[in-house]
Amino acid sequence: MQDVKISNLEIFFDCFDESNNFLYEKFHKRYFELIEMTANNILASEVLTEFDDPNDEKELQKIYDKLKGVEFSCEDVRKAMQSIILRGFKQERIPNGMTTPDTLGIFISYLITKITKEKELSILDPLCGVGNLLLTVSNHLDKDLKLFACDHDLWMAKLTKITADLLSTDVEILLQDTLSLALSNMDFIIYDIPHTEYEKDKPYFPYESMLKYKDMLKEGGSIIAILENDFFSYDSNQEFKKELLKDTSILGLVELPDEMFKATKPKIIVVLQKIKVEDKCFMVKLPSFTDVSAFNESLIEIEAWFEKYNKNKEKSIKENN
Repeated sequence: MQDVKISNLEIFFDCFDESNNFLYEKFHKRYFELIEMTANNILASEVLTEFDDPNDEKELQKIYDKLKGVEFSCEDVRKAMQSIILRGFKQERIPNGMTTPDTLGIFISYLITKITKEKELSILDPLCGVGNLLLTVSNHLDKDLKLFACDHDLWMAKLTKITADLLSTDVEILLQDTLSLALSNMDFIIYDIPHTEYEKDKPYFPYESMLKYKDMLKEGGSIIAILENDFFSYDSNQEFKKELLKDTSILGLVELPDEMFKATKPKIIVVLQKIKVEDKCFMVKLPSFTDVSAFNESLIEIEAWFEKYNKNKEKSIKENN
């Protein structure tokens, strides 16, 4: 029988998982703490955990030795860590909906390349959760990036930091309420907003936060937000839209495949830019990401829109100079 080749992703996952299980048997800590202990040991390239029995340290080191000589890509590590974190969610009884699917992170990185050709970018995820959206985008952009992430939950911020450190990716982590952020001159703000119940006499968080975030953009900067598809339906008097469009324009609306959200509301991607443009925004309904032919047709629509948009922008610049 032919041996089945184990991928580097599986090697990293199996090692991390085996370490977590070993540490649980010794310390019986919660799963997120086990992740932190294992990550600290791997990052230090030695066992930092203190044991009563020296043989335990030797046994744990044998587990980490399986990583020696293996070259892991950033995507190997990120995907392995997402699987580990999802296992942690199950143990901690946290809904999986708090993580953004890889496919959406890759698609957003594509949109960023359509919006700008700049090689140096600042990107903020103000609702980062465990950081999968921001780190997926980072891994798929060939640019010099300054990354910022914010979450009010200590463990979400810690898990973002742990994964970023394992990827050797610099991310400034801000542990605070997103509405208290005081950043400015961001090139891109990307986020996947959690479900929010609408209460008539209270500020609607998806509106409140988007208005806050747009003020943190530099001129020409963009927001790419993953939102529930009824996002605009609560703006009955159009006050939110008027305020939003004072200094931004909607470049595009992307309806995401329903199959991605079987346990939650369907979602859309809204693309905004802090600039006034005359072009009508692109509107695309994406098919299943597995339907390559139909998906490519959607990309062709987006490519054509951006080609026309960029030509019009260049023409406008020349006319104004």
